[in-house]
Amino acid sequence: MKKYVAMLLSALMMIGCLAGCGAPAASTGGSSAPAPSGTGETQELLHWDDMTPEEGAELTIMGGAHLTSVAEYVLKDFMEETGIKINFEKYSYEEYPTKMKIAMSQGDSVPDVLIVHDEFVRQFVEAGYLMELSSIYDSENTLDVLTPVQYNGGVYGLPNQVTNQFIFMYRGDVYDELGLSAPTTFDEYFDQALTLKEAGYYAGAWDPSDPDCVSLFMNYVYMLGGEVLDEEGNISLDKAEEAIALLEKCYDAGIWHKSDQSNSDEYWTAFNAGKIAAFPGAAAHVAYYETNADPNGQGGYGTLRIAPAMKFSEEGPDTYLNNTEFWAINANTKYPNAARMVVAYLTQTVEAAQKCANINEEGLMARFGTGYLPGLEALAQGEGVAESAPFGGEKTVALLAQDLLDKADTIVLPYVDVRTAEIKTVIAEVLGEMFLNDAYTPETAAAEMRARIELI
Repeated sequence: MKKYVAMLLSALMMIGCLAGCGAPAASTGGSSAPAPSGTGETQELLHWDDMTPEEGAELTIMGGAHLTSVAEYVLKDFMEETGIKINFEKYSYEEYPTKMKIAMSQGDSVPDVLIVHDEFVRQFVEAGYLMELSSIYDSENTLDVLTPVQYNGGVYGLPNQVTNQFIFMYRGDVYDELGLSAPTTFDEYFDQALTLKEAGYYAGAWDPSDPDCVSLFMNYVYMLGGEVLDEEGNISLDKAEEAIALLEKCYDAGIWHKSDQSNSDEYWTAFNAGKIAAFPGAAAHVAYYETNADPNGQGGYGTLRIAPAMKFSEEGPDTYLNNTEFWAINANTKYPNAARMVVAYLTQTVEAAQKCANINEEGLMARFGTGYLPGLEALAQGEGVAESAPFGGEKTVALLAQDLLDKADTIVLPYVDVRTAEIKTVIAEVLGEMFLNDAYTPETAAAEMRARIELI
């Protein structure tokens, strides 16, 4: 079955190129941005249309296939208006970081603009491959999730998709019939799941034999207020024992369908047969229901709804950002002005935010809000937001944008880096051994995870 992934976008830049590469005209609006390196000085904030591209500017944008295709769609009018020619190089999630690293480590000027996931971007920032971007970073109007791209007082990335927080999704028709409402705590969710089970429904899906079983574990760790890696990148696994205990409680209670939620044929077969009535998870998965929910499935899927995430504990966050990506600029680009214009347009305009929320072309689906706060505010008001048939005609991106705005001051973006993929593999292996072979208790499983991760 074809799967579509809603994506995230982001941008990076470097001010050092302003003097030697043809500085753009200053803004006349009076806004200012902080200077890098902790100087305490300010500089004029540049909007994309404040700048003039270099004559004959031709850029190459590189990234994962889906994200780069989204950018190609969003930039159509921009290219026509500015005259900037843009080539789009699209690779798989597994390929693109290596392609980027090889090119930039050799000092190549191409790719000029990059879209990079949070777990890969730190290595590029610290290696000095990227342009500093304080000149186009509107700090007062950008969601503060820039930790992966902040370095030595500079900012080397701007987020795009940020509507990927943990949320609660459910079948409104089933909940109404059973007299239930969206849970506000994990305990409420578990009690409701038992009620749903008695009525013949599952309250989610999880398969400990699937490598992606790690995703639910990490959801639980972060929602409990824990972490996998601490702010310095050290192995922590704080709250791992509690998270595993909750997984064990739910698994033993039989409240979940055995499949990879939102990511497997088995899940969609069960969902479209009307067997799954609650499915908390990452907000990016909302778009999956646009492409995979079958209104003619056996039993149908009812009317879907979105609600804020339930609290897992008093000390836990209201939600957390599952992941994001950042737009970045190669420090060696031959066209710094044109590259800045592209990144500023993608990440710092309401127009781009609205386009990203409304892509439904053949083979391409995107329903997300960018990290530009005025864009999120416009989306929350429903301006330029598409309705969703599976969600009863609701403007889902508007709901997600408002939820994020409500929690903007406390949103958590977990620390990840290039080790994260291997860390996830280790955690998935231990979870499989525990739940399939009865090899561990929650305490010994967490200890085994830490021991194996230390060897990475």
